[in-house]
Amino acid sequence: MATPEVVADSCRSLGRVLAESRRSVRVTQDRLAVLVGWSRSSIANVEVGRQTAPRAFWMACDVALGREGALLAAWGRTDALARRLREQEKEAQIRQLLTAPSPGFVCRALYRLLAESGWSP
Repeated sequence: MATPEVVADSCRSLGRVLAESRRSVRVTQDRLAVLVGWSRSSIANVEVGRQTAPRAFWMACDVALGREGALLAAWGRTDALARRLREQEKEAQIRQLLTAPSPGFVCRALYRLLAESGWSP
């Protein structure tokens, strides 16, 4: 089960892996920012888990730091946790709507949540 705390811990751990990878090849945050096309402050925020970054960022860091896919794989695990947490939150909303129905509203809200989850009639 994914929790906000587990996802936050995973983001911080992923950031530490980036920082350690960067330091191991003696690349500064400023230099990495230039290499991957992001700002130095974004690099710093990602390294402490305050900011998330998309797949393309992790691919670029892998190439820039010579990590051969290790950073992308670590990001994939964190991203999967975050996706699972979002799914669980939607499921909880659906359960709540179904346990305390109010005609009309429930149908619209349930339909919207199901549609966001990929369901189609």
